[in-house]
Amino acid sequence: MAKIRNLQSSFLPERVIPYWNKLPSDVKNSVSMASESPARSHVKLPMSWFRQIIVLSIMYVIVVNKLLRGFVYIALEWFVGCFAPKKPIKEFPAIRSPFLKMPATTLEQLIRRRQITSTQLVELYIDRIVDVNPLVNAVVQTAFAKALDEANRIDELMKSDSFETDPRFTVEKMPFLGVPITCKEIIFVKGFSATAGLKGRIGHVCKEDAEVVKYMRASGAIIIGLTNTSELAMWWESHNPVYGYTCNPYDLRCIVGGSSGGEAASVASACSVMGIGSDIGGSIRMPAFFNGVFGHKPSPFLVPNKGQFPGATVESAKYLGLGPICRYAQDLEPMLKCMALKDGPVDFEQPLNYDMSKIKFISVEDDGWSQFDGWSVFTSPVDRELKLAQRRVVNFLESSCGAKVEKKEIMLLRYSLPIWMAIINNNGDPKFSQFCSSTKDNTEVSSYDLPLKNMYKEMLKKCVGMSDHTFYVIITGMMERIPMAKASIDQLLAMGQELRDFIHELLEGDTVLLYPSHPMTAPRHHMPCFTGFNFAYTGIWNIIGVPVTQVPLGLDKNGLPLGVQVIGGVNQDRLTIAVARELEKAFGGWVDPTEKYKVYKYEPIRGMPSSPRHHNNSTSSQSNPVTTDSSSPVDR
Repeated sequence: MAKIRNLQSSFLPERVIPYWNKLPSDVKNSVSMASESPARSHVKLPMSWFRQIIVLSIMYVIVVNKLLRGFVYIALEWFVGCFAPKKPIKEFPAIRSPFLKMPATTLEQLIRRRQITSTQLVELYIDRIVDVNPLVNAVVQTAFAKALDEANRIDELMKSDSFETDPRFTVEKMPFLGVPITCKEIIFVKGFSATAGLKGRIGHVCKEDAEVVKYMRASGAIIIGLTNTSELAMWWESHNPVYGYTCNPYDLRCIVGGSSGGEAASVASACSVMGIGSDIGGSIRMPAFFNGVFGHKPSPFLVPNKGQFPGATVESAKYLGLGPICRYAQDLEPMLKCMALKDGPVDFEQPLNYDMSKIKFISVEDDGWSQFDGWSVFTSPVDRELKLAQRRVVNFLESSCGAKVEKKEIMLLRYSLPIWMAIINNNGDPKFSQFCSSTKDNTEVSSYDLPLKNMYKEMLKKCVGMSDHTFYVIITGMMERIPMAKASIDQLLAMGQELRDFIHELLEGDTVLLYPSHPMTAPRHHMPCFTGFNFAYTGIWNIIGVPVTQVPLGLDKNGLPLGVQVIGGVNQDRLTIAVARELEKAFGGWVDPTEKYKVYKYEPIRGMPSSPRHHNNSTSSQSNPVTTDSSSPVDR
């Protein structure tokens, strides 16, 4: 045990060691690792690039995690608010039709029963985008004309005598017939651009659909727009030099997460009923959490990754997953079934019928540093309201479902960030600065063959306002040029493998793990630069390679969404979705932002009309800054 305590001390920054030494021995023992396995007992990170990160994190530990929780954090929020793209508003545009509040599976049934036509439904969602998008800026490319054409064809098809008997149009074959959806902008949609927020890719036109887009079209779904993302899908605040910022529908001063932030904001704002996102470090789950909707990161290789930029290599495909973002939990499994490979490892034919009392639940409330109240080197402590929300879930499962919930601490989770960075940055993918060199003229060139962009030069240009990249992209490109000691990489890889093996063994059978989605609710715009490592709460599960469903749990005292991650064993996607459906019944799921603004009153923006429609009656859609050819209509 003494070896373990000495090992833990070696991971602590020098400024923290005196506090550690003053702790009573029983407290030290309580936070010691569970066993002295080889991968743990021989880990001793050298004085290298990683140690430099440790030294730099001292300020983060002492200032960000402690002082910034009080007056300093409030002052910074006020300061960065001066540069935020939006101010609070008095009310959010009301949802005009009850059809906009229905699940996709219900809408498909209504279309088949002729209670509403696909054209009428598409028009309702177009009008909703026109109402809301000037505020949230979620839909950045519109496919209104093409969507209406597809809807008209479906309506004409349904009038034919052979429609009812034709096996090609059954509910099993086309479960989303005539239902409009949206798609993340980095995913290829034929005739539209996949800029990934890079100015150099403006004017690029995709020649074919991504695999998941083909599958969703085959299910009868109609794509009405593409949604915003962070630049190169690498940061967890959705903004880029091409399309700008996306704002949270529950508070326009707050972020929507990233990189699928535009998709989650679109779904939460009722601009679409569901959409396609991607996730390599929480890019589905963080936006779903910040916007109060459902999101699912699938098991590895369940959903094809082909057809996106930046593209997935054989190695990164283990951690990258395309998945659904939905307003209602009942749409998760049907959409995932449509997106999944037809010969995949998950059997979607069985009924989704799990007995909650027979499922083993494990609740982990933080990243292994609860004894220190957030003295983790990299991440912030979990806010009290989020812990209370997770405990309410535990109480519900125990009291109402008859389930047994084990409360547990997994100490290796405290190293989630360095483990994630070591694995992602050493998987043989092209350099980040190579992706930055992509333009509309070299889209056919392999990313491995793209030239390295000089990010130090970009930083100088950024200082004088001449760079075409965001600050976070430039910093990431600079950091990848700093070499990391092989010894550090090997030891972190060993820790990652040990954590992976432990979690896989822990989640065998019908076992579900509850874990915080993020340490805090949606922060204000620009604030992630002070807490940039908090994505580790979601990113580590990509490395472990397990399915995760993000579940909304209502709103906090400030009217921002709460939530929890529901994690299952490999290929147990249907299990986590079943739990999400049960929690939706208990906690209500998605909350209409319109109802939220009736409770949480804000002052109106000076000079802003009550409805964007009144501001510009002649505009039927958001203008599209990306140039496309005349054969691909992107506006109504």
